[in-house]
Amino acid sequence: MDTGDRVGPSPFEDFWTASRVTPLTQRRLAGTLAAYRPDGPAPDPFELPGRYHALRRPRDRLARLLRRRRSVRTFGAGPLPWPALGSALSALAADGGGRGHPAAGGCHAVRCYPLLLAVRHPLSGRVCRHEPDRHALQDVGPCPPWPELGPLLGASPGAGAPQFVLVFVLADAALLAKYGERGGRFGLIEAGAAAQSVALRLAADGLGGYLLGGAADRPVLALLGLAGTGARLAVALAGGTAP
Repeated sequence: MDTGDRVGPSPFEDFWTASRVTPLTQRRLAGTLAAYRPDGPAPDPFELPGRYHALRRPRDRLARLLRRRRSVRTFGAGPLPWPALGSALSALAADGGGRGHPAAGGCHAVRCYPLLLAVRHPLSGRVCRHEPDRHALQDVGPCPPWPELGPLLGASPGAGAPQFVLVFVLADAALLAKYGERGGRFGLIEAGAAAQSVALRLAADGLGGYLLGGAADRPVLALLGLAGTGARLAVALAGGTAP
């Protein structure tokens, strides 16, 4: 994409910098959310005066699964069985070169780093990297306990401890090189699709989870061992057994 004679950060880099979260802006965001009072019900400004044409609503297994997907913020006690974690992450695994979610241009910009807080495995208490081609984990380093990790991720005060957190990051240099500024949107679309795939897998397995969009970018990337790599923090998903 033509950027003319612009010198300095690209518009996408400007956007990313402006939307970056720090521990300080986390507190400001919490105050903004606490002060927000939505307006009362109002007519949908996009509604048209013409008639509605009803559509078929399927009643198959996928429809039931979509209805079961809910944001769950409380979790059961005890460690998560290792096979349950593998099932959740299978939504991200490669199968014959493909993935269960779209990736613009086959660049596969999304990477997943599981933080294992309480899992029945020697890797419990560790930060890990998921390798989708092998569908396997690699140890990265120690994971802080939830009372320390929760605020870093922007979790609500007093939120129950999940058994794991999946942190989705973007390695989007190839996307931006191929698509220019538009590639930034494609990376975010891919991260959202990957998170939704995991959410549906959790629902299918009777597990719960919710998205965390207010994590502190630089501290979390440092925790993952990605400081200074150019990787971007996209979103996190806390998950575990339903209470």
